[in-house]
Amino acid sequence: MYPVIGIIICGVENNHQFVSQPYIEAIESAGAVPVIIPRITDSSLFSYYLSICQGFLFCGGDDICPLLFGEDLKTSQGHTNIATDSFQLNLMKQILSASFPVLAICRGMQILNVALGGSIWQDISLRPGSTQNHRQISSERSEPSHKISFKKDSILYKICGNHLETNSFHHQCIKAVGKQLEIAGTTADGVIEALEASFHPFCIGVQWHPECMYKSSREMRSLFTAFISSTGHPNPEQL
Repeated sequence: MYPVIGIIICGVENNHQFVSQPYIEAIESAGAVPVIIPRITDSSLFSYYLSICQGFLFCGGDDICPLLFGEDLKTSQGHTNIATDSFQLNLMKQILSASFPVLAICRGMQILNVALGGSIWQDISLRPGSTQNHRQISSERSEPSHKISFKKDSILYKICGNHLETNSFHHQCIKAVGKQLEIAGTTADGVIEALEASFHPFCIGVQWHPECMYKSSREMRSLFTAFISSTGHPNPEQL
């Protein structure tokens, strides 16, 4: 039996809900069945998603409305959609409470952080101290732009080693870390690039985009494989 992974929509644009293709391809290539989870208004239906999926992938996307982590708007950068934010935050909380495996990418990591009481720097320019460019301009989204160092006792250290060169497409970053989350990776300027949940068997947030590096990076393939394996439903082709 192939594990089923729920991929939560990236966002809503022009009355269309969407998920970028690389997320779907990475989950399928790692040996699981991808199922798209759309934004709905009735949270009582979340239990149906939990009944059919063995793990959940939260994707990148737009910014989170700062009111949801206790701040007023401080920047003109980015776009928000509070309906999408509220849907994803509520779904994330239920998924975490039920201890399902979670892989949260870019905005997804920020949703994870806010769901557990953390906050976001609304723009990296608001962060004190000098900060390198985290919004790369490159011909391919798979190209790396900076190095991340991983904490030695983290799951990501076991997967990626001491450090890894990754891509980077974000103008926001983690401010206050959410409860029961631990910093697993940072860049040279101190920006938090990875989080792991101490209370959870497999809950990883990464600020970069491993789905875009899946074909070119052995470590990113290993990350998705570890995520799929954590569901307890291994791909029968790998048995």
